[in-house]
Amino acid sequence: MLKGKTIYLKSITLNEVNNTYLSWLQDEEVMRGIATTGYTLENLKAYVEQRINNPSIAFFTIRVNDTNEHIGNIKLEMQDAKAKVSDLGLLVGNRNYWGKGIGLEACKLAITYGFEEMQLRKIYLAVYENNPSAKKIYEKLGFKMEGTLRKHISVNGEFYDKHFMGLFKNEFIK
Repeated sequence: MLKGKTIYLKSITLNEVNNTYLSWLQDEEVMRGIATTGYTLENLKAYVEQRINNPSIAFFTIRVNDTNEHIGNIKLEMQDAKAKVSDLGLLVGNRNYWGKGIGLEACKLAITYGFEEMQLRKIYLAVYENNPSAKKIYEKLGFKMEGTLRKHISVNGEFYDKHFMGLFKNEFIK
């Protein structure tokens, strides 16, 4: 468990794959920054189980300290073990917690874990043009823009840029 001021991260289990989690992935507003759609409880469980069983992936639930409520997930998924490069994915699914610093706190905890426990050299991510609040979080943490795929993602019939951002340990702003 990784403990922060308002939230903590706990390794995900299949018990957390439930209708609440699924409802986040069926919420159009939540999914505006995520390309994958069409989740069912069955294929969501398969997705999570595959990641739980992969030792090069750190997959956590985001939980509120006071209530233990599961409000989102964050993961570091090793993309190149030799280069020690991992992809960061963040989902704050419960919209009641948006704009409260939860994403920033969860990222700080996960990134610290990645650099210290997983011995990562670099963490990168993709963020879409239509999600400027997420981009601001990543910039606050020290992520730098590395490239853009122009008008690459379609969300509700609109095309948006897909930005790639990267972070090295010495750039991390805690």
